[in-house]
Amino acid sequence: MDRRGLVPFEIAAILAATILTAWDPPPLGAIPVMVPLLMAASAARWAVGRSFGAVVRGPASYVAIGAAAGVVALVLAIVIGSPIAESLSERAVTWSAYPMVRGNLNAFIAFAVVVSAIAVATELVLRGWIVERVLELGGSTGWAVVIAAFAEALLTDGPFEARLGGFIVGLGLGSMYIAAGRNLAVTVAARLTFGLGALLLEVLQLVK
Repeated sequence: MDRRGLVPFEIAAILAATILTAWDPPPLGAIPVMVPLLMAASAARWAVGRSFGAVVRGPASYVAIGAAAGVVALVLAIVIGSPIAESLSERAVTWSAYPMVRGNLNAFIAFAVVVSAIAVATELVLRGWIVERVLELGGSTGWAVVIAAFAEALLTDGPFEARLGGFIVGLGLGSMYIAAGRNLAVTVAARLTFGLGALLLEVLQLVK
Protein backbone atom coordinates (compact mmCIF):
# COMPACT_ATOMS: atom_id res chain seq x y z
CA MET A 1 0.00 0.00 0.00
CA ASP A 2 1.21 3.53 -0.81
CA ARG A 3 2.12 5.24 2.44
CA ARG A 4 -0.22 8.15 1.67
CA GLY A 5 -3.09 5.73 1.37
CA LEU A 6 -2.84 5.04 5.10
CA VAL A 7 -3.39 8.68 6.08
CA PRO A 8 -7.24 8.57 6.19
CA PHE A 9 -7.11 5.48 8.40
CA GLU A 10 -4.51 7.07 10.69
CA ILE A 11 -6.58 10.23 11.05
CA ALA A 12 -9.69 8.15 11.71
CA ALA A 13 -7.88 6.25 14.49
CA ILE A 14 -6.90 9.51 16.20
CA LEU A 15 -10.41 10.95 15.90
CA ALA A 16 -11.92 7.73 17.27
CA ALA A 17 -9.53 7.88 20.23
CA THR A 18 -10.50 11.53 20.78
CA ILE A 19 -14.19 10.57 20.95
CA LEU A 20 -13.43 7.77 23.39
CA THR A 21 -11.42 10.17 25.56
CA ALA A 22 -14.34 12.60 25.80
CA TRP A 23 -16.91 9.87 26.55
CA ASP A 24 -18.19 9.71 30.15
CA PRO A 25 -18.07 6.98 31.31
CA PRO A 26 -15.32 5.81 28.90
CA PRO A 27 -16.42 2.88 26.72
CA LEU A 28 -13.05 1.21 27.30
CA GLY A 29 -13.56 1.19 31.05
CA ALA A 30 -10.23 0.85 32.85
CA ILE A 31 -8.22 0.47 29.60
CA PRO A 32 -6.33 3.69 28.76
CA VAL A 33 -7.22 5.01 25.32
CA MET A 34 -3.51 5.02 24.41
CA VAL A 35 -3.51 1.20 24.37
CA PRO A 36 -5.70 0.76 21.25
CA LEU A 37 -4.08 3.83 19.72
CA LEU A 38 -0.64 2.27 20.19
CA MET A 39 -1.93 -0.83 18.42
CA ALA A 40 -3.08 1.34 15.51
CA ALA A 41 0.26 3.15 15.48
CA SER A 42 2.19 -0.13 15.45
CA ALA A 43 0.08 -1.44 12.57
CA ALA A 44 0.55 1.79 10.60
CA ARG A 45 4.32 1.74 11.13
CA TRP A 46 4.49 -1.90 10.09
CA ALA A 47 2.42 -1.22 6.96
CA VAL A 48 5.00 1.29 5.69
CA GLY A 49 7.94 -0.93 6.56
CA ARG A 50 8.95 0.93 9.69
CA SER A 51 9.26 0.02 13.36
CA PHE A 52 9.71 1.94 16.57
CA GLY A 53 13.23 0.58 16.91
CA ALA A 54 14.71 3.40 14.84
CA VAL A 55 13.54 6.06 17.31
CA VAL A 56 13.93 4.16 20.59
CA ARG A 57 17.60 4.68 21.19
CA GLY A 58 20.05 7.17 22.62
CA PRO A 59 22.90 7.64 25.08
CA ALA A 60 22.41 7.78 28.84
CA SER A 61 23.00 11.53 28.73
CA TYR A 62 19.73 11.97 26.79
CA VAL A 63 17.84 10.12 29.51
CA ALA A 64 19.38 12.38 32.15
CA ILE A 65 18.51 15.50 30.15
CA GLY A 66 14.94 14.31 29.68
CA ALA A 67 14.57 13.49 33.38
CA ALA A 68 15.87 16.94 34.34
CA ALA A 69 13.42 18.54 31.91
CA GLY A 70 10.59 16.53 33.47
CA VAL A 71 11.45 17.81 36.95
CA VAL A 72 11.63 21.41 35.74
CA ALA A 73 8.31 21.04 33.90
CA LEU A 74 6.62 19.64 37.02
CA VAL A 75 7.86 22.52 39.16
CA LEU A 76 6.76 25.10 36.57
CA ALA A 77 3.36 23.42 36.22
CA ILE A 78 2.74 23.63 39.96
CA VAL A 79 4.25 27.06 40.62
CA ILE A 80 3.20 28.89 37.44
CA GLY A 81 0.81 26.72 35.43
CA SER A 82 -1.69 25.98 38.19
CA PRO A 83 -2.29 29.65 39.17
CA ILE A 84 -2.74 30.60 35.51
CA ALA A 85 -5.20 27.75 34.92
CA GLU A 86 -7.09 28.66 38.09
CA SER A 87 -7.38 32.30 37.00
CA LEU A 88 -8.65 31.26 33.56
CA SER A 89 -11.16 28.72 34.83
CA GLU A 90 -12.01 30.43 38.13
CA ARG A 91 -11.77 27.11 39.94
CA ALA A 92 -9.06 25.19 41.73
CA VAL A 93 -6.85 22.89 39.69
CA THR A 94 -7.22 19.25 40.70
CA TRP A 95 -3.97 17.33 40.22
CA SER A 96 -5.25 14.07 41.63
CA ALA A 97 -5.61 11.64 38.72
CA TYR A 98 -5.49 8.66 41.10
CA PRO A 99 -7.18 9.80 44.34
CA MET A 100 -6.87 6.32 45.86
CA VAL A 101 -3.10 6.76 46.22
CA ARG A 102 -3.32 9.87 48.38
CA GLY A 103 -1.53 9.12 51.64
CA ASN A 104 -1.03 5.50 50.55
CA LEU A 105 2.65 4.86 49.83
CA ASN A 106 1.98 1.14 49.30
CA ALA A 107 -0.17 1.96 46.28
CA PHE A 108 2.62 4.01 44.68
CA ILE A 109 4.41 1.04 43.07
CA ALA A 110 1.27 -0.40 41.48
CA PHE A 111 0.14 2.91 40.04
CA ALA A 112 3.70 3.83 39.05
CA VAL A 113 3.64 0.86 36.68
CA VAL A 114 0.41 2.14 35.12
CA VAL A 115 1.71 5.71 34.83
CA SER A 116 4.97 4.48 33.29
CA ALA A 117 3.23 2.28 30.72
CA ILE A 118 0.91 5.11 29.67
CA ALA A 119 3.85 7.53 29.42
CA VAL A 120 5.80 5.19 27.13
CA ALA A 121 2.74 4.43 24.99
CA THR A 122 1.94 8.14 24.67
CA GLU A 123 5.41 8.99 23.41
CA LEU A 124 5.43 6.09 20.98
CA VAL A 125 2.12 7.30 19.56
CA LEU A 126 2.72 11.06 19.47
CA ARG A 127 6.39 11.26 18.62
CA GLY A 128 7.27 7.80 17.32
CA TRP A 129 4.22 7.65 15.06
CA ILE A 130 2.60 11.04 14.39
CA VAL A 131 5.74 13.18 14.18
CA GLU A 132 7.53 10.54 12.13
CA ARG A 133 4.60 10.09 9.75
CA VAL A 134 4.35 13.84 9.10
CA LEU A 135 8.06 13.89 8.29
CA GLU A 136 7.79 10.78 6.10
CA LEU A 137 5.00 12.46 4.16
CA GLY A 138 7.18 15.49 3.42
CA GLY A 139 6.10 17.81 6.22
CA SER A 140 8.50 20.14 7.99
CA THR A 141 9.74 19.51 11.52
CA GLY A 142 7.74 22.55 12.69
CA TRP A 143 4.49 21.19 11.29
CA ALA A 144 5.25 17.73 12.67
CA VAL A 145 5.69 19.13 16.19
CA VAL A 146 2.54 21.26 15.99
CA ILE A 147 0.36 18.45 14.60
CA ALA A 148 1.50 16.04 17.32
CA ALA A 149 0.90 18.73 19.96
CA PHE A 150 -2.60 19.30 18.58
CA ALA A 151 -3.22 15.54 18.75
CA GLU A 152 -2.06 15.58 22.37
CA ALA A 153 -4.53 18.37 23.13
CA LEU A 154 -7.35 16.38 21.51
CA LEU A 155 -6.45 13.28 23.51
CA THR A 156 -6.15 15.12 26.82
CA ASP A 157 -9.15 14.48 29.02
CA GLY A 158 -10.58 17.51 30.80
CA PRO A 159 -11.67 21.14 30.28
CA PHE A 160 -10.16 23.65 27.87
CA GLU A 161 -7.30 24.65 30.16
CA ALA A 162 -6.26 20.99 30.49
CA ARG A 163 -6.22 20.61 26.71
CA LEU A 164 -4.28 23.86 26.36
CA GLY A 165 -1.76 22.48 28.83
CA GLY A 166 -1.56 19.30 26.76
CA PHE A 167 -0.86 21.34 23.64
CA ILE A 168 1.94 23.26 25.36
CA VAL A 169 3.45 20.04 26.73
CA GLY A 170 3.25 18.55 23.24
CA LEU A 171 5.10 21.51 21.75
CA GLY A 172 7.83 21.21 24.37
CA LEU A 173 8.29 17.46 24.03
CA GLY A 174 8.12 17.63 20.25
CA SER A 175 10.83 20.28 20.17
CA MET A 176 12.97 18.14 22.49
CA TYR A 177 12.43 15.14 20.23
CA ILE A 178 13.61 17.01 17.15
CA ALA A 179 16.54 18.65 18.98
CA ALA A 180 17.69 15.23 20.21
CA GLY A 181 17.88 13.91 16.66
CA ARG A 182 14.39 12.33 16.69
CA ASN A 183 15.22 10.27 19.76
CA LEU A 184 12.45 9.01 22.02
CA ALA A 185 14.81 8.41 24.94
CA VAL A 186 14.72 12.07 25.94
CA THR A 187 10.95 12.57 25.68
CA VAL A 188 10.07 9.27 27.36
CA ALA A 189 12.39 10.18 30.25
CA ALA A 190 10.82 13.63 30.53
CA ARG A 191 7.23 12.34 30.52
CA LEU A 192 8.06 9.51 32.91
CA THR A 193 9.72 11.88 35.39
CA PHE A 194 6.81 14.32 35.20
CA GLY A 195 4.17 11.60 35.61
CA LEU A 196 5.91 9.72 38.41
CA GLY A 197 6.77 12.98 40.17
CA ALA A 198 3.13 14.10 40.06
CA LEU A 199 2.05 10.68 41.36
CA LEU A 200 4.50 10.88 44.25
CA LEU A 201 3.21 14.34 45.14
CA GLU A 202 -0.29 12.84 45.26
CA VAL A 203 0.92 10.07 47.56
CA LEU A 204 2.53 12.64 49.85
CA GLN A 205 -0.62 14.79 49.61
CA LEU A 206 1.39 17.83 48.50
CA VAL A 207 -1.05 18.64 45.66
CA LYS A 208 -4.84 18.74 45.58
